[in-house]
Amino acid sequence: MTDGNSPNHNAAPGPSEAPQSAERTLIEGALHYLAILLRYWLFIFIVTAAAAAGVVGFSIYSLTLPPEESPLPNRYEAYATLLVGEDAGGGAQSVLESLGMSAPRDAGTTTGRLAMEVLQSRSFIDSIIEQNNMLDHYNMHNANRTRRRQVVLANARFNLDGRTGRLRISYQDILPEYAAEVANSIVDELDRYFRERGGARRGTTLESLERTLAEVDREIAGIEAEIRRFQREYGVLSVEELASSQSAMVRSLETELVQLERSIRTYTERTRIEDDPELMRMRAERDTVADLIEQIEAGYAGGDRSMPARSELPELSLRLGRLQTDLALQQRIRNSLHQEYQVARLAAESGPGFTVLERAEVPDEKIGPSRADLSMRVTLGAFGASIALAFAHYGLTVLRRDPKLMGIVKAGVSKDKKKTAKTEKSA
Repeated sequence: MTDGNSPNHNAAPGPSEAPQSAERTLIEGALHYLAILLRYWLFIFIVTAAAAAGVVGFSIYSLTLPPEESPLPNRYEAYATLLVGEDAGGGAQSVLESLGMSAPRDAGTTTGRLAMEVLQSRSFIDSIIEQNNMLDHYNMHNANRTRRRQVVLANARFNLDGRTGRLRISYQDILPEYAAEVANSIVDELDRYFRERGGARRGTTLESLERTLAEVDREIAGIEAEIRRFQREYGVLSVEELASSQSAMVRSLETELVQLERSIRTYTERTRIEDDPELMRMRAERDTVADLIEQIEAGYAGGDRSMPARSELPELSLRLGRLQTDLALQQRIRNSLHQEYQVARLAAESGPGFTVLERAEVPDEKIGPSRADLSMRVTLGAFGASIALAFAHYGLTVLRRDPKLMGIVKAGVSKDKKKTAKTEKSA
């Protein structure tokens, strides 16, 4: 018999012992898997390092080859930006009808949506393929028309911002120059497409702008000729430069005059002969310098260049300033008129017009592929695969060492073989 106060060794664990047991089981399991990883650490390290070295070497090798031969070439994207406006009506309808689409009769059709339809139309893409010699560039001579169009659309991007009317046309290729060439050819072909199907016409506004531009050009030419004549006459580019040069000449002559006066006084103290040749020479030279100073101060005209009087410099400065102000004003007017002319020309000749804000330029930075990202993915994948292989090898090793488990496996295999043979025999 047992004492009622003695502990019961067969009793179930209390509530506080169950979490501790589960925690010990979790820790033991984690240590078990950690021990397996430590056992295969060299294999995991070699596989991961080999994969990292291989993918880095592959990336470097792909950079050394020409883009046409590289298995992983850099890709570049060139883009142009257009500003499209609301459709005027008739031009857009004629283009939609030429595409075989039902043209709406209301004013809700926009040029941007129409341009998106045109850019993805079959005839438009075929024209781009022909203009840029894509059959040779992509070696698509044996491909059918559908496949050729798919290649172009896979490399092209057309994004329309309906709120601002901004249309972005981009093209991707392994050659940056070719990407910019195709993007600009798409813009030019789109402009030609609208011109031909929208109707080319010139209005009175365009003609008025052309006449005004010609008048402004004549005015600018006249002002520029007047400025050039002023500069040739006085041999300087500005009145400030003329005043500075004149002041420097006067200061130099005044210094020379002071030196001659001092020399004359000194020589007179040594001799009392008034007809002394040396004294007469110095006095004549002094008078010449004094006359030259007076001429510079009063101004003179002679030969190809003239020297204005110093009192005339402020007026000349105002005159040249007015000419330069008029020239700057006329140039600003011309720039503004030129912009208006370009917009009016597109509107008059293209019907539902658009403005080219930026043409495509040759890109100098790649958009892909990211070799660093590729290296990281391959390295992480190799690391995970090596861990999986390590656990698989460990499991097979444990399975082979356990006769009971091997017996179960062999029995299952034998049973499957008998079932298969029976099925074949009945068949």
